Amino acid sequence: MRPLYTLLSKIGTKFFRVKRYDEPNFLVKQIQSGNVKKILLIQLQQLGDNLVFTPTVRQIVERLGHLQIDMLVNSVGYDVYKNFPRIDRFYVDKTWYWGKGERKLLPLFKLLWQIRKQKYDLAILDTSCVALKYPVIAFLTGARYRLGVDQNDRGFLNNVIYPYNTSQSFVYQNFDLLPYLGLNKPDPSLWLPTTDADKQAAQRLMRSIRGERSSRVIVIHQGSNWESKKWFFENWVALCQKFLLFPDVKLVFSGAAREREQVNCIVASLRSPDRVFSLVGQTSIHSLKAFIELSDLFITIDSGPMHIGNATSAPMVVLMSGIDYENRWIEPCERVKVLRKDVACKYCLSEFCPTGTKECMKLITVEEVYQAALSFLPELASAN
Repeated sequence: MRPLYTLLSKIGTKFFRVKRYDEPNFLVKQIQSGNVKKILLIQLQQLGDNLVFTPTVRQIVERLGHLQIDMLVNSVGYDVYKNFPRIDRFYVDKTWYWGKGERKLLPLFKLLWQIRKQKYDLAILDTSCVALKYPVIAFLTGARYRLGVDQNDRGFLNNVIYPYNTSQSFVYQNFDLLPYLGLNKPDPSLWLPTTDADKQAAQRLMRSIRGERSSRVIVIHQGSNWESKKWFFENWVALCQKFLLFPDVKLVFSGAAREREQVNCIVASLRSPDRVFSLVGQTSIHSLKAFIELSDLFITIDSGPMHIGNATSAPMVVLMSGIDYENRWIEPCERVKVLRKDVACKYCLSEFCPTGTKECMKLITVEEVYQAALSFLPELASAN
């Protein structure tokens, strides 16, 4: 499909002329003069895309909260942003990216018809919206100004363009749109506000797992929508067996309902029902965040929950495939260790490994993950 989209973009660029507003500080002047009063933020992608956009959205709502700020999102995006202050209205398309093969256009067109009636002054697309469909959606909202990127001519319908810099993480790429609104780059920490109810639910769950003893709780997320990002069943079992040699360690698996079978197989193989638990399908985005915050360590592959964990202060070990550019989705820091292998076939951006070997994941060994985990659990390392 990519060659087709590239062809359509080239044709659109040639025959569909859109006036570009390249004047320095153009949108800043429009905001200051009162010509921009209604802003629509558009994010119709998956959990990770939404979460890496949160620092930018936070800066917009906190600094431009005197304007009307609405969002066009899917159900995942709504779950991410529903606790954000100063967002006046959500347009939620529950079918867009709801599941594979279930994306429907009609509900989106109905929403776009409602949105056009509101006559937005400005629509904003985040930096992950490089595909042709997103500038088309922004155009169909009827917004006078459309701020977005123009990669390979696919953003030809956007009329205020900010740079697309793949050498930065997505968090910092999103920051590149802020100067066009007269805003400074904020704290890059992901923002996922949780309610008191979410925190209380997580506390109850943690108490039921820790028990009376002060056990060390390690949360593990092993699932992904992308087969190329997954580690191997036997590796997860071997890693967990090493942790279970410590009598005070308890293991908790997170996951969506569709990952239940995978997790159940791992849990059954470990034969420790009093120390290995599955929370598959039992947590929301926010209650999982609150639960990870209470844990001692989070081990995950590149997945949506990786970003949830990155919105906490909990230490993390990330098993990262080589399919995308280094540090694009998460960057190593004092509390985050990213295990990634440099392989010849890196940057494939493929849902399924093109070679069939998953070499980039195979080279991440059980012992390597185990030692990375122990670096965050010094009392276990000293007892090892």
